[in-house]
Amino acid sequence: MVMTFVLSLSCSLIQQQRKLWGPEPNREEWSSLRGLSHFELSGKTIGLIGGRGAIGSKVSEMARVFGMRVVFSSRSTAPCPGAEVVSLDSLLDQSDFVSVHCPLNDDTRASLSAETFRRMKKTAFFVNTARGGIVNERDLCLALDAGEIAGAGLDVQESEPPPADSRLWDLAKENKVLLTPHIGWQRKETRQRLVDSVARNVQSFLKGEPQNVVN
Repeated sequence: MVMTFVLSLSCSLIQQQRKLWGPEPNREEWSSLRGLSHFELSGKTIGLIGGRGAIGSKVSEMARVFGMRVVFSSRSTAPCPGAEVVSLDSLLDQSDFVSVHCPLNDDTRASLSAETFRRMKKTAFFVNTARGGIVNERDLCLALDAGEIAGAGLDVQESEPPPADSRLWDLAKENKVLLTPHIGWQRKETRQRLVDSVARNVQSFLKGEPQNVVN
């Protein structure tokens, strides 16, 4: 889902579609970019906040296939081959895409706020597929309105769905946010793996060999 957002934002995919399909197909807009973002990912930098876990490691691997440079900031000491460890401030300063991969807890709740977006490049995009509560949504909306960052891809929100009066709805209509309803885990194969995992856990428990024990 992270790379789906990154690819879509890099070529203004949604904006291109909206230009072409109004009440009638707009043939005059067929070959016109009209200032929309349209660039290759090779040579661009993606910064992963808390990116040393399983998901962040996979994103790092996929991003490098596209020729991207990967940096991450994390408390974890787990290795992440091919990626560079930097401070959070350094990550925000240099990244063309910033992607969130940390858990939601008392330390991370609303930790990405106005200062976060002010440090990012005006041409950078923010992607969150982790948990909506990690981000101060009001600050993100203000940053997008002010043009402090180029756009965002959000598969998670503070409240799902966002309240009817949330600014996110308007920002999505204005092509400043790609807003999706927490679909990152909902692909058919992903859901099947979850069901299979539950079945294996039950079988293991009945055998006296419990898995994924948290106590």
